[in-house]
Amino acid sequence: MPGLIQRYNAVAEYSALISTKPSPKRRDRDNQYALSLSSPLLRSTPATVRDEVSEWYEAFAPPLEDLQAVLRRMQADPDLTQDRVFAHLCPAVVLCALFAVALVAVREDSFVHLMLDTSSSDGCWAAVASFVALAAGGVVFSVVALKCIVYGVAEACVVIVAMETREEMRAREERGVPTSGLVLGGMML
Repeated sequence: MPGLIQRYNAVAEYSALISTKPSPKRRDRDNQYALSLSSPLLRSTPATVRDEVSEWYEAFAPPLEDLQAVLRRMQADPDLTQDRVFAHLCPAVVLCALFAVALVAVREDSFVHLMLDTSSSDGCWAAVASFVALAAGGVVFSVVALKCIVYGVAEACVVIVAMETREEMRAREERGVPTSGLVLGGMML
C-alpha cells in the first residue's frame, strides 16, 4: 500500500509540473491585466507594457530556479550519464557521418569517379587510400565532436545548477553580507 501512495504522489507531482493550469500568483496577474485592459486610460501605460513584456520573457526564458530544478533532477537520474547519452547517440552520428561521406563520394569530381576513370592501377590505389582516409577521418571527427558536445552540455548544466538565484542573493544581503559592490566596497575601506 505505501508503494501505491508514493506512486500516486509522484504522478500528482509530475502532472502538476507539466500542467498548463495557471498558479494562483499567475491568476492574480491575469486578473490585474484584464482589469487594466477594461479601462481605456490604462491600456497603453508603461506598467501594462512592462507586465506584458515580463510575461513574454517568462514564457520564453523560464526562471533560473525552474531550470535548476529540472537540471538537478536530470543529474540525479542514474540512467542519464554522459557515457549512456554518448552510447545512445553514437550510432546515429556514425550513420550520419557515413552518409555524408557517401554524398561526397557520388559527386562528379569525387574519388570514386577518379578511381573509375584512371587506367593505371597506381592512381587507383592512391585514390582508394585517400577515400578510405577521408571516410575514417570523417567518422572519427564526428565521434570526437559528439563526445565534446556531450561533455560541454554536461559542464554547462553543472554551471547552471551552481549559479546563485535572486532569492539566494536577497537572503545573503538580508543576513548582512553584501553581494553587489564588493570590489568597490573593498577598495574604499
